[in-house]
Amino acid sequence: MTVVYIIGNGFDRWHGLPTSYSHFYAYAKDVLDDMEQYFDPGKPDCLWAEFEKSLGTYDWRMLYEQYDHTDVISESFKVSETYGLHDELAEQTNELHTEIEECFREWVQSIEVTKAFPQMRFTPDSHFISFNYTPTLQVVYGVAEASVLHIHGRAGTGSLVFGHGVKIEEERELDENGDSNRTMFTDAENTAKYPLYAFQKQTADVIRQNHAYFESLVGLSRIEVIGHSLADVDLPYFMAIAKRNSGCIWIVYWHIESEVDGMIQQLQKCGVCRDMIATRPFPTRPLC
Repeated sequence: MTVVYIIGNGFDRWHGLPTSYSHFYAYAKDVLDDMEQYFDPGKPDCLWAEFEKSLGTYDWRMLYEQYDHTDVISESFKVSETYGLHDELAEQTNELHTEIEECFREWVQSIEVTKAFPQMRFTPDSHFISFNYTPTLQVVYGVAEASVLHIHGRAGTGSLVFGHGVKIEEERELDENGDSNRTMFTDAENTAKYPLYAFQKQTADVIRQNHAYFESLVGLSRIEVIGHSLADVDLPYFMAIAKRNSGCIWIVYWHIESEVDGMIQQLQKCGVCRDMIATRPFPTRPLC
């Protein structure tokens, strides 16, 4: 293995496929609109355009307050009411997570790739790391299944990995005096936070599960990044590759020239020397 192509969503969009998050919003509008009160979906004219980032804005307090009908100062209040609140929140947060996850999986499954046509040539016997859920490489380019690692899963083959990269601040169990911070509502509050954890992209786990593959990525002569934004949430994958290939040339394709400097800076965060990075524009083609 000497050449590896890293494929992002811009690759599918370049082929005219409706794979942007705005397309997902159009597909799942009713569900996402119902959930909007718990998230920051972005600007009114571009809702959920940064879907994964928006998942990291989940405000558990909004959901908690919606279902919390307890009144601790009432003479009739019973501690057992907090158990009922916990159960209600568990049901609601599980439903929220499940509905978004199912909509996302169904949308990915609905994307038809057979009408796309090849737009470029790949070096023979190359390998591919695809961040896309679609089989565009296999169907459109005839790339062997064994040559493609769908790092976040593939449509129709099981679970899909998606989510935000927000670092979640854990509540301290003890205060500065060593006393417990728990209250009768702690369990209910933690249950309300569930979607924030459920929608966190577990990149470390993905790398661990594919440890043998990443260990095999040594001695590469060239890595080409095609259609990937190099967002922070995915940088651990690039770091894992870069640390094993210090003398490798990186070629990054871009759609918008003003984004080039930012992409270079992202690779430099991963330990790639500036002198080893080259950039190329995509062949002219309007994005879907």
